[in-house]
Amino acid sequence: MSNSFEELPTLGVGASLSLSSDPDPVSLVKAKGGPSFVEYSGIVDVDAVIDEVEKIRAAGAQVLFHPSYINFCGSFPNSNTWLETTSKHIETVASPWFAQDVAYCFWEEGPGYSTQLGYFIPLIFNQHSLALAVERVKEVQAKVPVPVAIEPPPVAFVIGSIPLFSFFGSLAKQTDCAILLDMGHLVSYEMASGRSVLDAIDELPCERVVEVHIAGGRLKEGEAGPIYVDAHECTIVEQTWLMFEAMLPLLPNVKAVCYECEGVNESTVLATLEHIRKIVRDKSASDTLVASLDGGA
Repeated sequence: MSNSFEELPTLGVGASLSLSSDPDPVSLVKAKGGPSFVEYSGIVDVDAVIDEVEKIRAAGAQVLFHPSYINFCGSFPNSNTWLETTSKHIETVASPWFAQDVAYCFWEEGPGYSTQLGYFIPLIFNQHSLALAVERVKEVQAKVPVPVAIEPPPVAFVIGSIPLFSFFGSLAKQTDCAILLDMGHLVSYEMASGRSVLDAIDELPCERVVEVHIAGGRLKEGEAGPIYVDAHECTIVEQTWLMFEAMLPLLPNVKAVCYECEGVNESTVLATLEHIRKIVRDKSASDTLVASLDGGA
């Protein structure tokens, strides 16, 4: 694993928020038991968000930039201008790493946001798709000034025969990048594929996982059984909590655990953050993450 990953700061337990909707990030940071960092998704232009980011920093929290407009897979490259503007954004807000889902955010030539497609379009889990993902990740790494972390996306269906952790383990090793694991996304893969992610745990370089997400979701009935729907405003489902408790003991270098909570009221966010901290204390294999909960990192 690259030394740059080992040197990343430990951020603790934080919250992913929309800068333009409830809960208010500054109020949340200032509250007792609030997040130690705030992760946000925003547009590429940093000037549009810098005032709000500076208010979060002034309240005492670090920030992470986690957008949804970069193609980390597929045959459609990201434009140099798009990546250079992203690099400026990362540098301006001092995000210590840059993570995003490996899924299509735009189709054909020219940049775009995943919201323009309605949602992420998941990739195909085969060797050709893997080779293209390697190209896209290296393309981003060549432009951004911080380590890149790849995230398995949420899926309602699975195409291709390579297991999730085999695919992302190979992608991480071939590009020497970090990994972000979203517990609900892993649940969505299990429901859509009928496979346990842990069946291929030996092929996932667990030491590369620097960030973990946990978020609300809902289940809907599909033709072949339940489908997990990523819905951050909803309650965290039991399957996601169980995945969180199963994965934490396997991940020795986690720097940040993030509760994605757009649209959730402040009191619920604070109570959930406290529950997350308890599980981190009990289950995490990352000594520095546990120490950070007591101000020790």
